[in-house]
Amino acid sequence: MKYFFFIISFTVLAATGQNYVPKTIDFESIEFAAPMEIPLILAGNFGEMRGNHFHTGLDIKTKGVIGQKIIAIEDGYISRVRVSPWGYGNALYIDHPNGLTSLYAHLSKFPPAIDSLIYAQQALTESYIVDEIVLQDSFFVKKGQLIAYSGNSGSSYAPHLHFEIRETVTEHALNPLLFKTFQSKIKDTTPPKVSGIKLYAITEEGFMIPGKSKYYTCRLVGKKWVINDNKPIDINNLITENSMLGIGFHTTDKLDAAGNVCGVHHTVLTHNGAKKHEQQIDYINFDHNRFLNSHQDYYEFKQNKKNIHKNFATVINPLTIYPLNDGKIAWEDCGGTYKFDVYDAHGNAHAISFTLANAEKKPSANPLNKEGAYLFPDEVNTHITEDFQVLIEPGCFYEPLQKVISVDSNSKYLSPIYQFSEYTIPVQSKYDVRIKVPELYKDLPAYKLGVGLISDRGYLSFLGGNFVDGWVEARARNFGRFVLVLDTIAPKITPLDFNEGKTITKYNTLELEIHDNLAGVMEYKAYLNDQWVLMKYNRKKRRYIIPLDAHSRPTLVKGKNIVRITAKDGKGNFQEKSYTLNY
Repeated sequence: MKYFFFIISFTVLAATGQNYVPKTIDFESIEFAAPMEIPLILAGNFGEMRGNHFHTGLDIKTKGVIGQKIIAIEDGYISRVRVSPWGYGNALYIDHPNGLTSLYAHLSKFPPAIDSLIYAQQALTESYIVDEIVLQDSFFVKKGQLIAYSGNSGSSYAPHLHFEIRETVTEHALNPLLFKTFQSKIKDTTPPKVSGIKLYAITEEGFMIPGKSKYYTCRLVGKKWVINDNKPIDINNLITENSMLGIGFHTTDKLDAAGNVCGVHHTVLTHNGAKKHEQQIDYINFDHNRFLNSHQDYYEFKQNKKNIHKNFATVINPLTIYPLNDGKIAWEDCGGTYKFDVYDAHGNAHAISFTLANAEKKPSANPLNKEGAYLFPDEVNTHITEDFQVLIEPGCFYEPLQKVISVDSNSKYLSPIYQFSEYTIPVQSKYDVRIKVPELYKDLPAYKLGVGLISDRGYLSFLGGNFVDGWVEARARNFGRFVLVLDTIAPKITPLDFNEGKTITKYNTLELEIHDNLAGVMEYKAYLNDQWVLMKYNRKKRRYIIPLDAHSRPTLVKGKNIVRITAKDGKGNFQEKSYTLNY
């Protein structure tokens, strides 16, 4: 039997209990220009909880259209540009003399000089994606200068401008509403809302104990919001061996002139008049951003669409949004009156109070104490068998994980289906998975083998993988059901608005689909008369588009022209198609 052999070095992360805001930045005196000339109305704010991350900027509405003028908020120079069908899409960065960087994302067009530079890079690499162009200080811009046009590129689902302010040296994102320019130009008189509370039995490490929590809805009685009809809440059914009390609050915010649900800025929890927990989202370190999944109640978010901020942090949570982190309360001390104050970045406030009755009953059994039943996020976790192996380092997941392990030999794949936990459990960082190649398939091309992950809906995603000494090794960022797969099928290229012999004289674009069955399209290129031309990927339409523009049209000749398309998937399977077009 072959096992993993590891040398593991790690430090268990811990909440710092401090909220970092750069002291060198004078937020009061810095005056920026607005990034657009139209009124600034937000579709999303800084610190809003977005799936697996805090939102790191402002989403500014563009009246539902593409092409609004984007202007520089301050003097500086364009330091970086990026082009991608994912993420920020078309993005531009400006470094300013005051030590800050402004970011403008989901753009539709760049200035001509930048556009020419981007195309030169695309032609050099023969790729639409420009991971990053780092510019020298030659592209100077002045405050108020036109720098781009708004769009809907990348992972954007409606036209808008994603705008950020970062500390240049650290690249940490700052809340733009800390600056008086945006305080004054973005109107907000609407206070946040507390929709409910959730009480938890938690460990001393801050982990939630399975099955030991209860949600209470806030109701408006007269002009006052109350919980549990303003009666003391009985906590006896929550009391568990070796546990403490934790509290979470379902709270959101809205801004004036928009119906979008946004995030809150600052919260304070007090118990019998003493401050117990405080959080304030002024700054976000991108390296820690995914730990939102530890800060929020992930189950409530996924299952019930509730934004619950837990007022206690686990030992693996490194977020620096907690000026005070003392939210774990002993059962014998938890009786009394609680008050939760929540504020938005404009200072609008809402408060809710409730009372917990004193604990009286004997604690119930703690399921986490059952030997071997759970995996713990602050430990090294392994699962080793003759044909399936898993290594998980500390901090990979967020809460104690009930062991769900099974093997289904009734499989249509090259291996049995190996289940490790559930697909719906969030994962912070990648971990190692290995599947042994069955003797039956030892003669298959090893470089075409990979690990697949079956989702809870039955979809197979390809994780890749390398063949090492009879095993296929891969890195995973989801739990679920794993299988061994083989990919020898090349991508399929399908023209949409042209075919063999088509006359394209009046065409402005050529559109096509490229589909791969498993490993995914990793590389795609287009050539006109053997000269590379740009081919873009529109992820919303799932189409590949060849612009017939000032760059590509000079390659066309009167009469017959050959367009050649190539595509390669993640396992190196290659496809090429050529078509004769009339011009």
